[in-house]
Amino acid sequence: MGINEDIKRLRDCGEVRCGVLPYSAPTPATVAKAFELRDDDACYREIDESTAHSFVAEVLHRDQAYSVEIITAAQAEQLTGKFFEQFGAQARYFTNNWCPVTDATFDVGVLVIGVLQSGCLWVEDEY
Repeated sequence: MGINEDIKRLRDCGEVRCGVLPYSAPTPATVAKAFELRDDDACYREIDESTAHSFVAEVLHRDQAYSVEIITAAQAEQLTGKFFEQFGAQARYFTNNWCPVTDATFDVGVLVIGVLQSGCLWVEDEY
């Protein structure tokens, strides 16, 4: 099993969209559309790698409504690091800019545009 499947299996509540596209997407909206998220560039803002890492680790670690632990912080950090390794050092990171990109009550994640491939790790929680 690969890292993307591990993330989906271990983050076992809510809806998890996690995967890699075999190309460098031209815009965040292109990545979003491939993962059935809102494909409007105005919904996404660029963030640095450290912020992206923190967002992903936290959303893997705890649910968005009640902050209930889903997996340990250490495990979330490890999964996040492995997910980001897929995209290389020059990757760019985007998250939603206070703009819902799904119909879920809570949704947050990161879109990644790397030199050779792009990806998504997005979580929706309903309560």
